[in-house]
Amino acid sequence: MLPVPWPVVGSLLPIVGVGYLIRKLRDHRGKPGVNWFIVTLLAVMAWCLIYAGSLLVFDPRLRLVLEMGTWTAMMGTGITFLAFGLDYTGRGAMVRNPWFGMLVAVPVVTSGLVWTNPIHELVWTDFRLDPVLGVATVSYEFGALAYFAVLVGMVFVTAGMLVLFETVISYGPLFRSEALAVALSAVPPGMALLAWLTEIGPYPQLNLTPIMFLPHVAFDIYAFVGGGMFEFNPATRRTAQRRALEELDDPALVLDTRSRVVECNPAAESAFAVESPTALGEPITSLLGTSLDVDQTNTNQLIEYHGEGEYAEFSVSASALSGPSGGQVGYVLIFQNVTARRRRKQRLRVTNRVLRHNLRNDLNAASGYIELAREQVSDEDARAHLDRAKKDVVALLEMGEKARAFEQVLETLDTPTTTVSVESVLTELVERDEHAGQGDHSGDLTVTVPAGLELRLNERVFETLFANLIENGFEHAGTPDPRVTVSYDGIEGDHLAFRVRDRGSGIPDHELSVIERGEETPLSHGSGLGLWIVRWCTDALGGEIEFDSSAAGTTVTVRLPKQTLESQPTTDHETASSAQPRPR
Repeated sequence: MLPVPWPVVGSLLPIVGVGYLIRKLRDHRGKPGVNWFIVTLLAVMAWCLIYAGSLLVFDPRLRLVLEMGTWTAMMGTGITFLAFGLDYTGRGAMVRNPWFGMLVAVPVVTSGLVWTNPIHELVWTDFRLDPVLGVATVSYEFGALAYFAVLVGMVFVTAGMLVLFETVISYGPLFRSEALAVALSAVPPGMALLAWLTEIGPYPQLNLTPIMFLPHVAFDIYAFVGGGMFEFNPATRRTAQRRALEELDDPALVLDTRSRVVECNPAAESAFAVESPTALGEPITSLLGTSLDVDQTNTNQLIEYHGEGEYAEFSVSASALSGPSGGQVGYVLIFQNVTARRRRKQRLRVTNRVLRHNLRNDLNAASGYIELAREQVSDEDARAHLDRAKKDVVALLEMGEKARAFEQVLETLDTPTTTVSVESVLTELVERDEHAGQGDHSGDLTVTVPAGLELRLNERVFETLFANLIENGFEHAGTPDPRVTVSYDGIEGDHLAFRVRDRGSGIPDHELSVIERGEETPLSHGSGLGLWIVRWCTDALGGEIEFDSSAAGTTVTVRLPKQTLESQPTTDHETASSAQPRPR
């Protein structure tokens, strides 16, 4: 026979596990939920210790005091467990909300009424010793307030379990087993407390809740010591999700499946002149004042917004929100204000079209006048000046045509990428040069690429890039027999390397510095569009460009992302041309 009755021993055993847990949790203090969980464990420890001690006290008055202490500890476990669940899952702001203080008032007021119960007897009546199994158990008649207080405490615990279960469902395997263990840990003591409250069992006066804290503590030790529950905290993920939406510079709206607004970020409030409380529940069409097709496949949807004396154009992208079961529960809409960009693009198009049209007409007329003037003068110096003027006019006309061609390339930037045979594209450039007619100088163009090299990218941009590099090689040759070579030099790190070499006098330093710096100034600028087109095309392909210019010639290295490689090359193939490329 045990020297101490088993109900006393059973009520004391959880204290060992609770003490071990608190010791382990000290290193995690300050993390979301840890402090509240420690307070919960301290309340459990107090409950077990006071109740175990009370079972050995047969003095009615002292036994009444210990029963009041047991009730006080019992009242503290529910609210602190709820605070732990909210804080741990990233809802700490709710714990600090004044409304949560009203919930705290329930156990606080109840505890006060417990200690003053001999005066008003609202919590229980007919308190008396009712020993069983050799321990000083007591019996009393529960008042309505007692039922209310205990049930509210159980509601607090259930709510804490639910937020932990929500973590189990929403956050995947990273927190699943640990959060599930903590949620289930509240079930055994909760069932024992409910049995005591409803007086079920052969010994209804014996409260087995402290003993049932044994499996509770076992679940907690598994979660926090074995599983490292506080090493990875769901509060981090929840906070990141909330902050990502709140701090997004672009307006963002969250819709339900009926296209009603359920959340909006500060940028949306500012852009659409609404406040979050008034926007919630509104149909998206009412909020925007225009129709919107919520379709995640339409990534380039444009809408016009007419606000309070303001006009704006937005590009809207939508993505579906899926619930834990995989079903769609709503949408996230991101609005990008493209008003300034579209207006600027429109102005550039108009200006470009007008200037190109007027310049072409006027320059063609000027070219004709120069040719007429040249035929009517016999002075060689005058003829030389007119030839120079004619050459400059032709260069301007070619620059205009090049700008027009590049504008057409820009229109293809939003088109899907395709599989491109590098050999075919570069061979076509060679053949185009051979059929372009003889220029003022002869020259050689050699292309060396593997026969099976295929890339997935925008073909027009790729072709324009190398056409301008080749033209640039001939333009800066400075010799009557220029030679340009284009080669594929394999994979270098994370890039595919192409090199275009010429043996001319090199590109002027001031031209290269402007391109490498990426901007022109009134005192530092280039003389044409060719190198700028090369730079823009490389950027559009996600690549890098490097110039190595010397008196012996220029080597331009173009590095494209390795991810664009579609198929591995086999053998090299060389194509040669004797014609100098015409400007494009």
